[in-house]
Amino acid sequence: MFNSKNSYSKGELAKDILKGLAVGGIIAASFVLPNLPQILKSFEAEKKNERKKIKRCLDALKRKKLVKFFHKNGKEIVKITEKGKKRVQEYAFDEMKIPRPKKWDGLWRLIIFDIPEEQKEGRDALSKKLKSMEFYPLQRSVFIHPFQCRKEVDFICDFFDIEQFVDYLIVKNLGEEREEEMKIMFDLQ
Repeated sequence: MFNSKNSYSKGELAKDILKGLAVGGIIAASFVLPNLPQILKSFEAEKKNERKKIKRCLDALKRKKLVKFFHKNGKEIVKITEKGKKRVQEYAFDEMKIPRPKKWDGLWRLIIFDIPEEQKEGRDALSKKLKSMEFYPLQRSVFIHPFQCRKEVDFICDFFDIEQFVDYLIVKNLGEEREEEMKIMFDLQ
């Protein structure tokens, strides 16, 4: 996983460490000893400079309060904090895409929302994210997509705490003219 040529761009190593901690929860790390345990093993960091880079990254994550260190049974333990978990959610949000299946099921997914002005930030972010995920805006608050996306839409709504204002509909028929237009738009021919 760790590239000995240091190919991680700025922030990518920290992102991968946080994601690993989010999945694993707690990782034992004793940086004083030459045989660094799980975290270094998971990054396949065998060289001294690779281990140092990971240690510096963990120290930076600690300063930002994204991870915390504590001692247990003579080992130094690294654990992701709530703030770190939130950051991992942001990464998941930024990287989210709708998977394209090999065969389309012939159904359309409509996302309809009526979000109050007090939550304008969430409304604007939802529209922007749906567009970035290749949803087509039928109207300002109505988006369409041909593939299953319930999980992703629910995640976005939960992320912005707007789930009560958003409806997810599955539609068989859009009308002949609109159906053809959308098939062309989504390259379903």
